[in-house]
This record gives sequence, C-alpha cells and structure tokens, in this order.
Amino acid sequence: MSTKDEKEWLRAILEGKIKPGDAEWEKVWKEEDFAGVRRVLRDVGMMKQDDLVMNRAKMWRVVEGYRGQGESRKRVPVWRWVAAVVLPLMVCGTLWLISREYPEVVLADRIPIIEAGTPRAVLIMDKGEKIDLSLLVGDTTLDKGNVRIRLDSSKSVRYEQVMTNSTTVEFNTIVVPRKGEYQLILADGSKVYLNSESRLRFPTRFVGTERRVYLEGEGYFEIAKDALMPFIVETGELDVRVLGTSFNVNAYASEKSIRTTLASGRVQVSDRLTGQGEIIAPGEQAEWRDGYFTTREVDVSIYTSWINGKFYFEGATLEEIAAQLQRWYDIEFFFTSEKLKHYAFAGVINKEYTANKIFSIIEKTTRVKFDLSGRVVTVRESASR
Repeated sequence: MSTKDEKEWLRAILEGKIKPGDAEWEKVWKEEDFAGVRRVLRDVGMMKQDDLVMNRAKMWRVVEGYRGQGESRKRVPVWRWVAAVVLPLMVCGTLWLISREYPEVVLADRIPIIEAGTPRAVLIMDKGEKIDLSLLVGDTTLDKGNVRIRLDSSKSVRYEQVMTNSTTVEFNTIVVPRKGEYQLILADGSKVYLNSESRLRFPTRFVGTERRVYLEGEGYFEIAKDALMPFIVETGELDVRVLGTSFNVNAYASEKSIRTTLASGRVQVSDRLTGQGEIIAPGEQAEWRDGYFTTREVDVSIYTSWINGKFYFEGATLEEIAAQLQRWYDIEFFFTSEKLKHYAFAGVINKEYTANKIFSIIEKTTRVKFDLSGRVVTVRESASR
C-alpha cells in the first residue's frame, strides 16, 4: 500500500466508509502486517516506537474480536469499534494538529532532552587501580612515591614530580568517555586537553632523553619547553615530535585519517614505519591518510574551538558533524540516504546547548529533519525548507 493509499484508508476510517470485515480493511490488516498502520500513525504524530506497539496491540484485539474463528466469531457493535479504533486514531490526529500549532507542547512531553557533556574521566593507575574523577566531591592529593597527584573535582588532574634518586617510572592512563572531556597537567608542566572518547597513557614523571605519551582519540597539547628532552605524542602509526609548542591531534580510530594542527611553535610529524614525515608551521595542518601526508594552511580555531566550549563547523558535512555530536552527547545517528551525509552546514555553536537545540539550528538552514527516539537520531530529508 502506498503512502497515498494509507492516508486515504485513514480518511475513510475516520469518515466511517471502511468497517471491519470489508475488503479494504482486510487488505491493510492481512497477516497481521502493521507496516501500513505504523506509517499512518507516524504521519499523525505517534513518533514513539513504544506507542506504536501499544496501539498495534490494542487495535489488533479489536480486530480479532470482530474477525474471530468459525462459530466463535464475535460480533462487536459498531459503536464499540468506533470507540476502540477510531477514537485513538482521532486522538493521534489531534496530537498531530497540536504539534503543528504548538510544537513545544509535544516536544516537552514526547521527545527526550539530550543534555551536553560534562568534565568526566577515569584515571587508571599503574597497578590497575581506577579512580572515577567525576565522583570526586572535593580536591584530593595522592602521594605515589616519586610523584604527587592533585585531583581537582572540577576538571583537571595535576602531576607534580617529587625530588628523588629513584629511576622507577610508572605509567598512568586517563580515559575520557563519551559525553566527557578533561584536562591533565603532566609532571613537566605540559597541559593536555582530552576530548570525548579519548585516552592518554603517560609516565608519572619524565626521565631519559625524551618525553613520550600515547594518544587515542583527540587531544590539544600545550608543551612546556625543554630543548634537551623533546616531547613526542605517539598515536597510531605516527609520532608528533615537538620542543615547545601548542597543537591539536585528532586520531580517532573511527576516522579515516590523523590530523595534526599547529597553533604555535614547530612540530615534526612522521610515520614510524617508513620514516616519511612533514614539518609544519603555525596555521598549518598535516593530514596522514592511507600512508601518505598532505599539508595545508587552515583556520586553527576550527580545529581547536572544542577546548573553548564551541563547535566550529565551516562547511562541514552532516556525516562529519554527526561524528562529533555522537561523542559529545552519547548518541547514534542513522541516515535514511547516503546523500544526506554530504549536506553541508556552517556555524559556531555552544557546546553547552542540548542536542535538541543544535538539531533545531541545523534544521533552519538545511533541508534535513532530525527525529529522536531514545538515543538514536534518524536524519531524513525534510519536506520543505
């Protein structure tokens, strides 16, 4: 049954032109296939899957009572059928009309609000002990032999090196989940800002000829200068080597490339296996994809705005935007067609906004509609702009 036929069927029911037992009724309910009914209910505002299932069950009980089996077939007065079947549909239609006239009424009652992320992380000590930083009520100080760890209940962890003759080095790992971000200050004073769904493995203090850390995900680094001990970020197949600088590394496993964007100073990005590499200057980005480097000039603020609480989209595709939003809001996206992934959007948006508000902003300038069910967002083309 086509969408047009389904709407005609609904209209005929509401007008009393189709009744249980009619051929048109049997065609829609044949073999308990409710696909057409679901689409009709969705068209009149019943967006929640639970509601669809509930109404399906109620309506099917009415149908079964009317259809019956052989001698036990039960005759249901028309007025009962109208009350049990037509009225729910009319209520759905009324909700649909209300949602068009007063959209906030239905949104507040039926669509969940997806709040923005907050500072949250788990610190994993060398011997496996885990500390959930989001559960801290006040500031905490931990003395771990060669290092002192200050845990700030707001959004940072600071490592302070203690003078000692010991050469023992332990490694800690900070894990930032979806809907989280966190700031880490290493023992040498270098600052690291970690984005959602990222982790950093690092020594509790630096000894030897280099300062090496291991990144998965995205981090912004402000490196303390030390000409005798270069700082190296190891991520995937790459090493990012610096002396003293500020830069962003985007190295999510789900992405098709690793991007290093330089804000100040000078860095060398190299492939550990081939030795191939690039030296970039401030305002440049080195992108590694499929074993090759490309370097270009960029607006650094686009790639570092996240540490200042902003999403900066400059002609970004909806697929690229979805990748960022799903990490920050812990949601999943489903595109109803491939072409929707390539629709572009430009704008600077506050990360403190709810996901709902961001969807509304994007909808105003693109021909897309975001439908939210639980934590799954369906992206479809809107009927009009």
